Amino acid sequence: MTNTTKLFALLATCMMSAVSTPAFSGVPSKSADTEDTDAYTVTVSGLGEVMVAPDSLRTSISIRARAETLAEARAVAGRNTRSVIQALEGLRIQDLQVRTVEITVTPIPERQPEGLGETTEPRIIGYQAESSLSVALRAVGFEALRVQGPRILDAALGAGANVVGGLDFFLSQPREAHRLALAAAVADAEANARVVAGAAKVELRGHRTISTEVVGIFEPQQAMYAAAEMGAGGENVIDFPVEPGEIRVTTQVTASFDFEE
Repeated sequence: MTNTTKLFALLATCMMSAVSTPAFSGVPSKSADTEDTDAYTVTVSGLGEVMVAPDSLRTSISIRARAETLAEARAVAGRNTRSVIQALEGLRIQDLQVRTVEITVTPIPERQPEGLGETTEPRIIGYQAESSLSVALRAVGFEALRVQGPRILDAALGAGANVVGGLDFFLSQPREAHRLALAAAVADAEANARVVAGAAKVELRGHRTISTEVVGIFEPQQAMYAAAEMGAGGENVIDFPVEPGEIRVTTQVTASFDFEE
């Protein structure tokens, strides 16, 4: 055997030795016949839903007045607004929040005949003044909402409010309901993974990853006096019962589980 042939044989032996020797770095090495561990995972989604009773409410109350002059419209709206605020305060409801959110004054144009083509600028025949209040009652409990809801709206209407929105029920602390929904979603994902593993005749070993999706909070709304324009002076005041519906909170998770055959 020539020197050149011996040299090539020696190099080949060294290369084979380097491939077959494991690397002792504290992390087990993968052999050539080991498959990627990502192939041994199952990914499923889980849905969580909880129904909880609301503990808070909000509503919008407006006082609308029309008059021939701007000063008169403002005076009537201002007077009725003060009456409404005093009536709400007179209910002696602890933690009832009343605040002004908008005040508007607009001219009332004369109605123009139709089909006359070009017309002159319409004549101003009066003015409308409107004051809008936001009323909220937070963290009082389900039964308190049933009792205080009608009292709030009836007091406002009786004192001069003539446009009242419906009652909107909500949660003062939605995070707690969110956490309950998350726990239900994770449990649902685990149940789904067990079904998949059973159908595939493999054994689950544990979680690999879990990610959360967008949370949905669906609040019931009462159409009580909704967008209805009432006459002032209390002639339209009716004591309607209030039954707040439950609030549905939903969430979704995506989870991956390791398994072995």
